Amino acid sequence: MKISTLSLPLSLASLLVISPAVAATVTVDVRNIETKGEMHLAIYDDADVFENDNGEKGGAAKGIIQGVIEDVGVGNATYTFDLPNGTYAIGIFVDTNYNNEMDRNFFGVPKEQYGFSNDAKGSFGPPSFKDASFTVSGDMKLEINL
Repeated sequence: MKISTLSLPLSLASLLVISPAVAATVTVDVRNIETKGEMHLAIYDDADVFENDNGEKGGAAKGIIQGVIEDVGVGNATYTFDLPNGTYAIGIFVDTNYNNEMDRNFFGVPKEQYGFSNDAKGSFGPPSFKDASFTVSGDMKLEINL
């Protein structure tokens, strides 16, 4: 069967119209910021990357699909993201000395504020992806307390 060169672009265009990418607006309210600094907020779509990220280096990385790095003051901050339907987890830390990593004391305990989606807690590292994850299937609001 021969496909004309005219019908191929029309067929591809109709597929794009029929199956648009589904995206939802996710609003993230970060509460209780105690000191000014640089907010590092990452949205993960990969459980292994999330569970093995200890804040050694801020910024983009495989397994992080969106994020924010910006100055924040004391109080609260709100961020809005457009995400496709799926399962994600959020990790946050406030870098008060702008060294692009979460500082820790001698015992490995974080010295800078941090938090996770679902206000999940971990022991000796980040919580499990399962505990911190949320499913996007439409517009939603999340609150994360530092």
